[in-house]
Amino acid sequence: MDNGKGIIEDNKPSLLLTSIGKRVQLIKHLSKSFKVIGVDASDMNPAKAFVDKFYKIPKASDNNYIESLMEICEKEKVKVLIPLYEGEFEILHNERSQFYSIGTIVLLSNKEILNICKDKEETYKYFVNSEINIPNVYSKIEIDDILTYGDIDKFPLIIKPKCGMGSDNVFKLNDFKELKFFKEYVKDGIIQEFIAGDEYTVDTLVDLKGNPIYVVPRKRIEVRSGEVVKSATEKNQGIINETLKVIGHLNKLRDKEGLALCGPLTIQFFKTLDNKVFLLEINPRFGGGVPLSFEAGADYGKKISEMLDGKDKEYMKNFDEIMMLRYEEATFESVNS
Repeated sequence: MDNGKGIIEDNKPSLLLTSIGKRVQLIKHLSKSFKVIGVDASDMNPAKAFVDKFYKIPKASDNNYIESLMEICEKEKVKVLIPLYEGEFEILHNERSQFYSIGTIVLLSNKEILNICKDKEETYKYFVNSEINIPNVYSKIEIDDILTYGDIDKFPLIIKPKCGMGSDNVFKLNDFKELKFFKEYVKDGIIQEFIAGDEYTVDTLVDLKGNPIYVVPRKRIEVRSGEVVKSATEKNQGIINETLKVIGHLNKLRDKEGLALCGPLTIQFFKTLDNKVFLLEINPRFGGGVPLSFEAGADYGKKISEMLDGKDKEYMKNFDEIMMLRYEEATFESVNS
């Protein structure tokens, strides 16, 4: 359905976002360069009021999920599809060629990279012997030894789900009692060494060949329920350099089709007091705080549009140092509509 924004500009290419939820600022930014088609498994979402067209679709686990998306892409002449929810990534990757056959590019990294990013234990295994610092992940045997021999020097520790999202079930472990409890409480979790320092999220956009276009570090000042509410962009060259190393290392996993990294990435680091940088995790999607990078000068919409036109992209190093203080707004609609 139309969202009442008025006449849609026919000269804009169409972009489809899945699982739009409350990603209003992301939609507003991309609308500068695209006619934005939004889809979601629920029609009770605020973002539908800001897209050019909204469609309710089946859940990713349903049999007709792909069929429904392809029908929308054909109808709306969608040039690029960008998923926002990790649960859709593998399904969409597996059907990438189907979408390409109707003229739609799925802006998503390859399957091996998706798996490494999804599973934090696999992330650790892939980077542990590289030039990139990553917090140690303790094996079950090592954890048993800590408990058996009373190795107090290992504390504090961090436990988190291997395939979790946000800050759900992430706990700092300060002693043996907490370790014993949370290693049973957090199902399929990993236990890492605790790194003290400042946390950075880096908004990154790479082109269809995996080359970096934007690398914008954001210092996380305050996080609420796993989502950043106070943040500031920072021209921290140490963080930028580590991000470029991560990009280069992941691009070694190019598949037989030549695809490696592709599209938006969100990469998290800790920087210690002695300026040592540790990789925390990688999410192959837009981060919740990416509107700050848009405001700092990273025009993702424009660069994605240029990608689709086959234009070579250069690495855009310049951005503004600004702060974001987030607040909530609401949309309203009749319950009888």
